[in-house]
Amino acid sequence: MKGKNIPFKKNMIQATAIVLAALVLGIFLVQAVRTLKSYDDTVSVRGLCEREVPADRVVYRITYSEKSNSFTELRSLILQNNSLIVKKLQEAGLDKEAIKVGNTSYEDRYNYSYNDPSRIAFRYTASQTISVFTTSLDLVRKLQETLEADLAAQNILASTSADYQFLGLNDIKPSMIAESLDNARTAADEFARNSHSRIGKMHTASQGYFEVNDLDENTPQVKKVRVVTSVTYYLK
Repeated sequence: MKGKNIPFKKNMIQATAIVLAALVLGIFLVQAVRTLKSYDDTVSVRGLCEREVPADRVVYRITYSEKSNSFTELRSLILQNNSLIVKKLQEAGLDKEAIKVGNTSYEDRYNYSYNDPSRIAFRYTASQTISVFTTSLDLVRKLQETLEADLAAQNILASTSADYQFLGLNDIKPSMIAESLDNARTAADEFARNSHSRIGKMHTASQGYFEVNDLDENTPQVKKVRVVTSVTYYLK
């Protein structure tokens, strides 16, 4: 009888071990499912960062046109006007290297078949643009107030425009990205508190484009820099 009980005990031990193994495996599977399920819970937020910065360069353009029935006379007039304008810009304190005289655009109005030469007062026209690229913003702002009137007194009817730019974007990019990420994290933490959960690791992140715009239409010399970062976090 004792010999017969040995196989029975063996079978019982094996059965018990199998049951325990299955139980342990089941516990691990349940835990794994819970863990995987927790990874399905995410929150996507955006972090905004905006800064106001002064423009650090301005492109100042002076544009005018002239007309004549003599091409030689017109060309001479353009050269004379260009010299006068460049001189005034230098007298205002701008470096000669900052002043760029563009190519003159000439037009012969007789070349157009739809024009009746008998009705054309001036055969030739020319348009000219002189550009200034400078970091001397104050000088340009003073010129904007006086240059058109000064040129009109010299019989040059010119229009001017100033394009204020910000070229120091690369210097502030790292800190702005860091700030936008912090703001995204703050928004995610707020969501987690309201949903009775906790923020886990970062799942994905994408940085938006940096935008540089005028602060408003009246202050183009001040720029607003803006970036939005999108982040997805796991929830615990």
